[in-house]
Amino acid sequence: MVGPTITALVPALALAWSLGPEPDVEEAASQADREPAPEQSQSEQAASGSSPRADAAREGDVDGRSSSAAGVRVPAPKDVGALASAMSEDPEAGDLGELALPEERAVEVVALQIRGRVQVAPKQILEALEAEGLEEGERVFWPEDPRIDRATARLASMGYFDQVALRLVPIAGSEDQAALVVDIHERGALAIADIHAQVSKLTPFAGGFELMERNLAGSSVHLGGGFVVGTRARGVEDRQRQQAAKLFVELPALAGSPLGVAASAYMVLANEPYRVAGYDDDPSPSNFDTVRYNRFGGVLGVTIPFHADLTMGIDFRFEAIDADLPEATPIRQLPSGEQLDLDLQLEDGLHYLSSAEFSVAWDQRGRAALLGKGGHIRLDVQLSSPAIGSSYEYLRVLIGGGYSFRLPWGHWLSPSLWGGQIAGDAPRFEAFLPGDLADWTPGRTMGVQYSTRWPIDTFNTGVDEIDLAQLGGRVDLEYGIPLFRRPRTEFVYGGYLYLSSGIFTLTGTREERSLRREAGQLVAPFGLNADFGLKLDTSLGTFDISVGSVLERTPL
Repeated sequence: MVGPTITALVPALALAWSLGPEPDVEEAASQADREPAPEQSQSEQAASGSSPRADAAREGDVDGRSSSAAGVRVPAPKDVGALASAMSEDPEAGDLGELALPEERAVEVVALQIRGRVQVAPKQILEALEAEGLEEGERVFWPEDPRIDRATARLASMGYFDQVALRLVPIAGSEDQAALVVDIHERGALAIADIHAQVSKLTPFAGGFELMERNLAGSSVHLGGGFVVGTRARGVEDRQRQQAAKLFVELPALAGSPLGVAASAYMVLANEPYRVAGYDDDPSPSNFDTVRYNRFGGVLGVTIPFHADLTMGIDFRFEAIDADLPEATPIRQLPSGEQLDLDLQLEDGLHYLSSAEFSVAWDQRGRAALLGKGGHIRLDVQLSSPAIGSSYEYLRVLIGGGYSFRLPWGHWLSPSLWGGQIAGDAPRFEAFLPGDLADWTPGRTMGVQYSTRWPIDTFNTGVDEIDLAQLGGRVDLEYGIPLFRRPRTEFVYGGYLYLSSGIFTLTGTREERSLRREAGQLVAPFGLNADFGLKLDTSLGTFDISVGSVLERTPL
């Protein structure tokens, strides 16, 4: 494959600035060790799924589900870095006075003070404190009480603050009374959740963005939306442009209960490419035809927390699909002259897809900044059946997780893995696109496929011969080097250098697996994942500048 020219590489470098949610694990808990913990590795992102309920893995599907994991909610970003930074500072005590109290002594909280609040409602802060039993009249231990640490983490996880610090300030003249002071620094409620930009041989340019209001009018409601639009395709007969949009709303806590509810609506106007000629590693659009289909739907779901680190989600999704399939069975002309009938994995005309999804997530990454280690695991099970009004019948299972720990010299090591399988008759947009697993290959953008490029077959196993996968997985190891950490009130407050490597594998339908087995080929070919880059933490989000970002957005 011919590499990019200089003129193609320059715009690719500009487009490599991808904006995403802020990292879950960032910095240590002391002033002497204020270094960021690593962000999720690629396979961790795939495992956690995209939004609403989990952090985004690759670029999220338009219905609020990742291209490699299903989901419905978009949570407020967890800001453990803010927590660690705030705890490492020692703001002035104020007007309450300073008096040293004996160690390991129970004191009564006689006053609560909230400093730095602007938009966030006092009720939201007080509810977080009361959930940990911190209110006037309660007794806490001096100088440290685990409830204060938990309340600090709870406030930081709300996503409304750049800095959070809780401290006990003794009351002058009293040895068994203290005031609980909450020092916060609010971040802007409006956030850019993602910026989409892509260049390919099929689509000269595709771009868009996603916005999220994280605390609508101080009500804790999350409201957001996004869109992506591509230019008209080139090199194919049907040049219809592809586009997608979504709108979502979430209430993390319903009427004071621990239950969270969320809803989203979306549309996808697709003109998706499929190969009809040429070699597998030839991305020329002249080797492809396209199939049109439109999707309009929505998702409604609830989140049930069993523990601070353990949650379950239940979602129901319904959408209408209008597909325009060719009248004759599509055929692929192989270079050898042989012809193969193609299954576009889509019903013709107007039909419907409904599914129920159940997910369980255990996540302790928020503690990595304080403890120097943290992990997570997530399981998603999606079921679609005519019994619930669907035109398709399939089961989709995804599982993945990872673990991060700080090395003695301050660097971070993060192994992670992810796997998924589809059983049954699933539509093509539910299958795993090779770019969903390969670092250097474009994946879906809000449910739309803008590129005709498949993975680079580094090991010559045939991994670039599979268009849509029913089974896939990846294993990665990331090494991270914290570069700097500044107060989060500055625009750029952190830098993180990383190097990652791993392998991925995928395989197609049962018929495709049989054909590969008969031809003496690997049923599940595998490829190489590797990346090197710099992540900059800013008040707008995390910018990732890496070799993988360049390759993914370059029309190779």
